[in-house]
Amino acid sequence: MRPPISTGLRAATRSIETALARATSKVSFGYRSTGTGLRTAANRLRHTDSRTALKIGGVAVTGGALLALHGDEKTEYAQPPRSGTAADAIAVAEWWNSLAPEEQQRLLNEEPERIGNLNGIPVEVRDAANRKVMNADIHRVEDVAKSKGVSVDQIAKNPKKFGLTADDLTRYHNAVNVRAGLNQYSGPNRADPGQYPPAPYPTYLYAYQPLAFGGKGRAAVSIGNPDTAPNTAIVVPGASQSVRASDASDKGWFAVQSEQAQNLYTESNRADPLHPTAVVAWMGYDSPADGIAAVLSGDPTAERKGGNLLADDVDGLRATHRGPSHVTVVGYSAGAIVAADAAAASHLRADDMVLLGPVSTDQARNQADFHLDGGGKVYVGKASNDLNAHAGHAWIGGPDPIGPDYGATRIKAETPESYASRLGYSGQAHLHYFTAGSESLYATALVTSGHADRLGAENMLAGHPDPIPLWPDDDPEADRTGIRDDHYHRPPQ
Repeated sequence: MRPPISTGLRAATRSIETALARATSKVSFGYRSTGTGLRTAANRLRHTDSRTALKIGGVAVTGGALLALHGDEKTEYAQPPRSGTAADAIAVAEWWNSLAPEEQQRLLNEEPERIGNLNGIPVEVRDAANRKVMNADIHRVEDVAKSKGVSVDQIAKNPKKFGLTADDLTRYHNAVNVRAGLNQYSGPNRADPGQYPPAPYPTYLYAYQPLAFGGKGRAAVSIGNPDTAPNTAIVVPGASQSVRASDASDKGWFAVQSEQAQNLYTESNRADPLHPTAVVAWMGYDSPADGIAAVLSGDPTAERKGGNLLADDVDGLRATHRGPSHVTVVGYSAGAIVAADAAAASHLRADDMVLLGPVSTDQARNQADFHLDGGGKVYVGKASNDLNAHAGHAWIGGPDPIGPDYGATRIKAETPESYASRLGYSGQAHLHYFTAGSESLYATALVTSGHADRLGAENMLAGHPDPIPLWPDDDPEADRTGIRDDHYHRPPQ
């Protein structure tokens, strides 16, 4: 039997008050016209030849706010409200396809930073461009270290002494973290007992901007090719994550939490090997450094801004995809706020949405606010003992996405008894959603692989709780026992 609610409330309140004491004041962002960035891009490319420059100029005229380019990394990320980006990505795709192969190669060679982050450019081209920049960022520092007979750590103490800058070191550190993530994502997935799909997995560096967000970096890595896979899932991480660091680690989200995207990739492709799923690990927004404090402060600016960027990048994926496509956005923790805001306010073009461990859905007050394509649905996994999600929602308020009136479909997401806590709630339960063999991963993979219709038959649907905050025993899911992490889709024989 779980302890009295007063015990859990006191503990949760202490945690929340501690976080609030550290919360920073609200952040204000300035806005710049993205048209300037486009004109600059066209002028920089003008030396290639007049025909190519004219085509770029044409995109600038028709594109308007075409900044999946995102302009110069350090200044253009204070983005204005999003508008018309779907048409912009399509215009870029048409422009790129109109170029002769030698023109495309010239742009790739001469402007890899822009081509690699321009929505509407094919995934394989973006990958080649971004890896070119990433490798240059690594060699710039390591070559100096080798030639001077010193370590990178020595250079970092005084980069100017060695002819480098602080930005060079930032780019280096973030490049090393992204490279480590690419290596991790290529597999094999040690958590997958069936070892399917067989490693190595194809990986693509979809976005790479190491100086974005004040040096925290912006990047996206896809496992599988989203231009050709019938299914694409985009994983949006929670707070306290960046390319530069992950919680208390300086290794970054790609290396430290690579199992989120990797486990979803293997389980989705086991669920339907004949219709592959590409999974994009999207570290594409300025995730607050102090996650609990930032979320509980009630300021959704970072998440709303991230929603614009997420919608931009999904438009890019849509513009270059070949054949029928099923797109699912999987928002975890604070990433669920980003995903919800992208759908409710930024015209996100997704077919389905999965929210795991959500604290809030901000501007989305019910399923109808998500405006999903083709009658898509919102699926929510929220463990009955998830301290972060339940206590956070009780503090922030607003509609609960697992509530009976919200309209979302709740999927099973309970944890084994080893996650039990004297408080009734567990912070570790909040970290369980992508665990191999978990109910939540199994159910999410059914959605991302295009088989949400099997959730009922495979006993992966959960009931809605009574609307009493911070009282786990009023959640029917809390009454289930014998939960085990032994849920795996069968790989092909």
